[in-house]
Amino acid sequence: MPETKDNLKKRISYLIDFAIFEQECKTGNPYTAEYVQLAFDISKKINYRVPQSIHLKVCKYCYAIRTAGNTKARVVTETKNHKKVKYLKLHCLECNNIKKIKV
Repeated sequence: MPETKDNLKKRISYLIDFAIFEQECKTGNPYTAEYVQLAFDISKKINYRVPQSIHLKVCKYCYAIRTAGNTKARVVTETKNHKKVKYLKLHCLECNNIKKIKV
């Protein structure tokens, strides 16, 4: 019997919460990135958009949980069409990718 969307949504949130908990407790679990990757794969399969709050906690490219130790955060002001726009740049130190968020 195939699982319903609600059960899969619960599984997605459980996997991500578990990975964040393991990272915060510093248990040394090497599978935290795989839990997050599995959650994102399930969300793609059922066409479910993961909330923005979770996207800010997870690196899109290497699925690492963002912490103060593996992320640099900066507020940058740029001019675009003669207007100043503020961005938050999150630089992942594990895969060297940058996520730019409009503030």
